[in-house]
Amino acid sequence: MIRTGLILLTACFALLLWQGLPPRFTQAAAQAQPAEPTTILLRLGEKAAKMERWDGKVTVSGGTIAGLSSRHFSAGDEITGTSGWKARTREDAVALWSDIHYTEMRPGSVPPVYHLPVGVYLRVDGPSSARVAVETSQGNFDFELARASEQGLPLLDGRVIAQRVPSVEAVAASETEDDEPSMAFLPDGAAAVAWVAYRDKADRVMVRMRRNGTWSAAEAITEPGDHFKTSTVATPDGALWVIWSQRDGTLWSLRGRMWRNGSWSAAEQISAAGSATFHRAAAGPDGSVHAVWQEFHNGQSDIMLRTWKGRWGGVVKVSESPANDWEPAVAGSANGVAHVAWDGYDKGNYDIFYRKITDGRAGPVEAVTKSPRFQAHASISADGEGMPWIAWDESGVNWGKDQGFLIPVPLAAPLHQQRSIAIVRRSNAGWETPAPSLQQSLPQSMKFNSEHPQIIIEQGGRAVVVFRHWTRRLSRTIGSVLAWENYVTTFQVTNWSTPQPVDHSPSWIEKLPWLARSPDGDIHAAWMTDNRPFATNIPANADIYMARVSRPGPMVRMLPRFEPYKEVMDEAIPIHSNNDADVGAIRAYRVNSSGKQFRIMRGDMHRHTDFSQDFKYDGSLFELYRYALDAASFDYIAPTDHQTGYDQEFSWWQHEKYVDLFVVANTFTPIFAYERSLVYPNGHRNIIRPMRGIRPFPIPADEAKGLVGAKKLYDHLRATNAISMPHSSATDQGTDWRDNDPEVEPLVELFQGYRNSYEYEGAPRAATALNVHAQKSGWQPQGFYWNALAKGYKLGVQASSDHWSTHISYACLLTEGLSREQMMDAIRKRHSYAATDNIVLDFRARAGSAEHIMGDVFDATGPLKLAVRVKGTNPIKQIDLISDAKFIYTTRPRTAEASFEFAPPPGKGESWFYVRVLQEDGQLAWSSPIWVKR
Repeated sequence: MIRTGLILLTACFALLLWQGLPPRFTQAAAQAQPAEPTTILLRLGEKAAKMERWDGKVTVSGGTIAGLSSRHFSAGDEITGTSGWKARTREDAVALWSDIHYTEMRPGSVPPVYHLPVGVYLRVDGPSSARVAVETSQGNFDFELARASEQGLPLLDGRVIAQRVPSVEAVAASETEDDEPSMAFLPDGAAAVAWVAYRDKADRVMVRMRRNGTWSAAEAITEPGDHFKTSTVATPDGALWVIWSQRDGTLWSLRGRMWRNGSWSAAEQISAAGSATFHRAAAGPDGSVHAVWQEFHNGQSDIMLRTWKGRWGGVVKVSESPANDWEPAVAGSANGVAHVAWDGYDKGNYDIFYRKITDGRAGPVEAVTKSPRFQAHASISADGEGMPWIAWDESGVNWGKDQGFLIPVPLAAPLHQQRSIAIVRRSNAGWETPAPSLQQSLPQSMKFNSEHPQIIIEQGGRAVVVFRHWTRRLSRTIGSVLAWENYVTTFQVTNWSTPQPVDHSPSWIEKLPWLARSPDGDIHAAWMTDNRPFATNIPANADIYMARVSRPGPMVRMLPRFEPYKEVMDEAIPIHSNNDADVGAIRAYRVNSSGKQFRIMRGDMHRHTDFSQDFKYDGSLFELYRYALDAASFDYIAPTDHQTGYDQEFSWWQHEKYVDLFVVANTFTPIFAYERSLVYPNGHRNIIRPMRGIRPFPIPADEAKGLVGAKKLYDHLRATNAISMPHSSATDQGTDWRDNDPEVEPLVELFQGYRNSYEYEGAPRAATALNVHAQKSGWQPQGFYWNALAKGYKLGVQASSDHWSTHISYACLLTEGLSREQMMDAIRKRHSYAATDNIVLDFRARAGSAEHIMGDVFDATGPLKLAVRVKGTNPIKQIDLISDAKFIYTTRPRTAEASFEFAPPPGKGESWFYVRVLQEDGQLAWSSPIWVKR
C-alpha cells in the first residue's frame, strides 16, 4: 500500500515537471482573503538635525495590527515581534576628499550632513474610527485612523508624518523568481495576473486569478523556454488575453493565449516577421484587443500593431522613421480606435511619437516632442472623451555622447544621471499639459530622479500615475547602494497629490508596474520586487505584488486646468559633426590580407548597468542596448556587471537572456560577459564567453587576498572556452602582471574612458609619479602595459568604458564576419585595436611573401616591412611606430588620412611592434602589437 502510494506520488510529481509547473504551484487554491487592511506609513525623524533613535511600539484600539514592515532601515535596525521596532534616522554624510557626483572631482570642503527619516509600514484591520497609539524614544502620539490621509498627518510637531499608502498583497511569492507582471479585470470583477517565472534555467508564463477574494492556483500557460514580458487584457464579453514574447532560435515572436469560460485556447503567433521584443496590449470598449510591439528587422526596429476582433487582423506598421523606434504603449477607446505612443531616434535623440489607428487605418504620425533632450519610455491612456494622455521621462541633451574622467566639463548627458517626468493630454487644440505639472509638484528630494511614469485615467477623469524613484543610502557619493521604488500620485483638478511610496516595491530601474481598472472603477497595480533590504540593497527572491492604488474620487464640477505644452528647448552643441560619416567609413573599410577579408567591428567590452552594486549613473540593461545601437552605433557590446549582479542566478539569467533579446541579424551581436573584480595585485578582469549557460566563476578567498594567482581561473576559462581581459591595470584594481595565459588572456584594456590610459608612465592620457592624481583609483605603476610586454606576454589591446563614460572608448575587432564565433576568434588572435574615436587603423607586417595583421606572431624569413594606414576623424598630428619600448619612427602628416611603410633595422630574437595615432583634437588609437622573430 505504501509502495503504491509512493509510485502514485512520484508519477504526479513527474507529470507536474513535464507540464513545467514548480511543485509550489500545486497547492490548493488559497483561502478567501480578508477585507483589505488600511496601511499607514509612519515617517519617523522628519526635521532631524542629528542622529536620533526612534525605537517604538504600536497598539491599536478598535482594530488589530495586520502587519508591520520596515522602510529604509539601516544595519542593526529591526522589526521586533508583531508591534515593535528598533530604528534610527539615517546619516547621509560625504567625507572630506571623497568622490562625489558623476564627475568624481574632489572638493576641498565638507558638504553638509543630512539626517533622513526612517519609516514603518503599519497595516491595520478595522474601521476608520480605530485609534493608533505609538510610543517612541522621541515621544508618544496617537491618532484616529481616518485622519491619516494620502497627504500625510503631521504629529509630534511635524517630526512624524503618518501617511496613508496602498495596502499590498503578494500574488506570487514562491521558490521561483517572478518578474514582468501584467494584470486585467474581467467583467465580473475577477482579477487576472500574469508574469514570467524563472527556475532551472527556463522561464514559464504563469497566470493566477482572484475571484470573490479567493486566488486560484498559479497555472503555467507556456512550455519552459526564454520568455520576455507579459501583457494581459480583458474584453467586455469576458475574454482574457495573455500575450508574451518568446525566443525561437535567433528570433523572438509575440505569442498569445485566450481564456474564456474556464479554458485556454492554443497559443497563437501574433507577430509576423522579424524579432518581436517590447510589447503592450490594451482592450477597447467594443471588445477589440490591440497588441503593439517593437520588431527588429532589416537592421532596425519598428513599431507594429495588430488588432483582434474575434480573430487577429493584419499587421499595421505604425512607425515610419528609418531610425530605431522603441518600447511602444497602446490604449483602446471607442469606435475601434487604438492610441499608440513610442519613442524613436529619428533625429539623433529620443523623441516621443503618437499615432491614432482606427479600424486598421493609420492617421498621421505626430511628433509630441522635438527638442534635443532625451525623451523616452512612453505610457499612454485614453480618457472618457477618447483623448489620449501620454507620460514619459526626460534627461539632458547629447545623451550617451562624450563623457569621461578626462572630460571635466562634458557637453553630454550620462546614460542615467537624472530623470524627470512629463505628461501631456491631446485636445482639439493640440497637446496640453496639466497645470501645475507633476514635475513641478514633486517634493524637492524627488525632482532629481523620478522616472518611468505609468499613467491611467480613472472613469471620473482623474489621472493616476505610478512612477519609479531612486533612493540611495548616501545620496551624493558615487557607488552608494540604491534601489528604485514605486510611488503613486493623482492629478486632482488643481494639484497633484503627495506621492505615496508603495511597500514591497524596491528593485532594479526598469521593473515597471502594470496598471489596470476594475469594473467598479478602482485602479490597481501589479509589480515585481526583489525584496532587497535597504541596509545592503542586495536582491533577494523576486516576487509579484499588487495593490489598489486609487479609488474614484467624488465628482467635481470644476474642470482640470491645462496649459499648452511647451518644451524646454535646451541647446545641444554638436560633439561629432561628422559622426554618421565616420561610422559609415569604418564599417565600409576592409582589410584584405593573405587571402582573407576582415571588417572592423566596433564595440565596448566593459559596460556596467544598475545590476552592479557600484552603479555610477550607468543606466539599465535595456538602456545599455539603446546606447550601443543608437548613441554609439556599435556592432556589439558586452554587459559586464560584477559577477552579473551579486553572483545571483536570476540576475545572471536575465543578463544572458537579454543578450539574445538584442541580437539584430547582420547588424548587432552582443556578447556574454561579466566583470570579476579583485584588488591589486590580482586585479580586475572582464570575462567574455562564447555561449550561454555558464555561471560566473567564484572568487576563492586566497585569490581575493592575493595569496595565489589566477591559475584556477585560467583552468576554468580553458574548460569553458572563455576569455579574460585585465583592466585598470596600473591602479589599485590592477595587477603586477604576475599571471598570464596567452590561450585564455589575449587582450588587455589599454584605455578606459572612466579612468585613463595604461600604456606607460607619462604616455598620452596616462599619469606620472609626479601627478598621480591625474589617475583615478590609485597608483600602481607596475601595471603599465609596457611592463607586461617586457615579460614576453602576448597581449593585444582594446579600449572600453567601464562605468558612466560613453562614446570615447572603442574596442575594435578585425573579424571575418559578424557572428559571435568570428568575434571570439578575432579576440583570441589579438586582431584588435583600441581607439577613442571612430579611427580606422590598419597595421600589417610583411616578410618575404607572407603578410600578417596586428596581433599576429610569426617568424620572419626575409626583410621585414611594416605598413600603416590611418583614416582619422580629424587631422592627424602624429603617428608613432613603437618597438620594444623604443620609438623607431614618427611622422606628422597633418591630414585626416595617412599611410606609410617602414623597414626596421635587422635584428635577432623576438621583437614587438605597434602603432599609436594622435589626432590634432587629442583623439587616439593604438594597434595591437605584431610579434616578429628574426
